[in-house]
Amino acid sequence: METFHSIINSLSNLSPAILFISVALLTAGKSTIGISSFLPPASVMLILIFSACLPNHSAILLWFATSLGALLGSVLSYELGRSIYYFPKLKKWLTRYQEKISHIQNLLKKKTVYILFISRFLAVFRYLTPFSAGLLKLPAYGVYLTSTFSAFVWSVIFILISTGIISISL
Repeated sequence: METFHSIINSLSNLSPAILFISVALLTAGKSTIGISSFLPPASVMLILIFSACLPNHSAILLWFATSLGALLGSVLSYELGRSIYYFPKLKKWLTRYQEKISHIQNLLKKKTVYILFISRFLAVFRYLTPFSAGLLKLPAYGVYLTSTFSAFVWSVIFILISTGIISISL
């Protein structure tokens, strides 16, 4: 418990710039294929960080950092999907997710915008969907625009949960 309190105190005393960069990078990592599995679940991580930081820091700062990081992660996953054809050795790595990627690609062909938006709210799909969109070579502007909107909404939800405006029951 002492370690937990130490982490909370450290988070709440960070400078706004360091906090912004840290939250943006953590969120980008949770939205990027290959990095996400090494980090704790996004919901737990963000609610903990926001709960510790909101008394001392602006909700707008945290919202924007989270949105920017989420968008950056989606863009990186999308671009990796588009560029994987240039790196044949990476195609072997895809076999781990092949069944999910095929399923996502079928869904993307039918309801692209809806699937891109909703995937932000579902753990593994958060990074596999933009990656699959890249594999399909869907137009970047549509993926980026939808990813931006979903990142903004996703971040607002975590801010609202952390401030107690929205409550969730587990």
